[in-house]
Amino acid sequence: MPDDLRSLALDVPLLTDRVLLELANSMVVAEDLTTYRREQSFSGTLLARIVGRERQRELLTTRALVDGQRSLVHWATELSGQSRISDLALARVAECLGETRRRVEEASGQSAARLSELADVVARIAEACEIRFTEAESRLAALEEHQAATELGLEAEHALAISVGRWTAGQSYNGLPWPVQVVLLSAEVAAGPAGAHSFRTGRDAYVERLVHAVLNVARPDTPQGRFTLTDLLDEGCATTAPDRLRLAAEILGSGLAPSLAPPAGPLSAVAATAVELWALPGGARPPRPTETAAALVRRRHGWWTPRTGTARHFVERVVTEQAAAARTLRERAARAGTGPVPAAYAPGPGGSRGPGTTPAARA
Repeated sequence: MPDDLRSLALDVPLLTDRVLLELANSMVVAEDLTTYRREQSFSGTLLARIVGRERQRELLTTRALVDGQRSLVHWATELSGQSRISDLALARVAECLGETRRRVEEASGQSAARLSELADVVARIAEACEIRFTEAESRLAALEEHQAATELGLEAEHALAISVGRWTAGQSYNGLPWPVQVVLLSAEVAAGPAGAHSFRTGRDAYVERLVHAVLNVARPDTPQGRFTLTDLLDEGCATTAPDRLRLAAEILGSGLAPSLAPPAGPLSAVAATAVELWALPGGARPPRPTETAAALVRRRHGWWTPRTGTARHFVERVVTEQAAAARTLRERAARAGTGPVPAAYAPGPGGSRGPGTTPAARA
């Protein structure tokens, strides 16, 4: 203690009590400043930070706490053995500091409760945001799926129009028998975007359109009225170049291993087997290739094929068979996780076939 304060304390004995009370009061002032800062609104706190008042209060609080604690320690140490402080002053200081401590502990408890409540509010907000985000993701995925389906639908329309237009103009499958052309055209459309769109949507919307498109084309080789399929195929294959027949037979699956052979339908299988038999050299070819093909298909698959029919009946059956075959291939690819199926044309007559086998040998 400075000498002048010591002499003043000797002259005025109660001064020591007042100094001690003043130090305790500084602690109360610091606690009040802290309480004011804690209870201030967000906008008030923001304004105080902008104008600098918050910093001033922080400095005042810190200075009061540090100075008060340092002075209390120094004062208590110096006067502990001198008995210059009255019991009443000590009691008042002890009561004041105890009350201050109680308020601080109460404020701490309230702060902890508010923090816990705030944590619950934040958790609820986070949960609500997660739900909204998940819903937004679901809506976005649905929109993307719808957009992809729409784009695929437009592509399917375009591809179907091109395939039918080229066939109508005689730019595809020209020179082959009419039944074989129908099988190949149906397989082409089913393997393309139209078949992919049908598989994605679960609706074979293109089937009826393709049937109408084929039947509405006026071609000289289109059968009129009822016809016999075996006779029509034999007549058409007999006037077709051998190279074209071999090419058609390979496209329809001739010589493929069983694991590569696409699914088959009755009429498609008969047409494919008949073309394969007609592509054989003259000495290896049976006398009635198409009848032999129908017998082979019946023997292998147990399928009965009508002997006679109309152009509408044949086209409807073949287009439906090729749509089902393409759908089966896409389902297999989806289960195997191999992605989109390459162009899958009409199935061969089925059975175990390799490069060194022929229908005549199997018969």
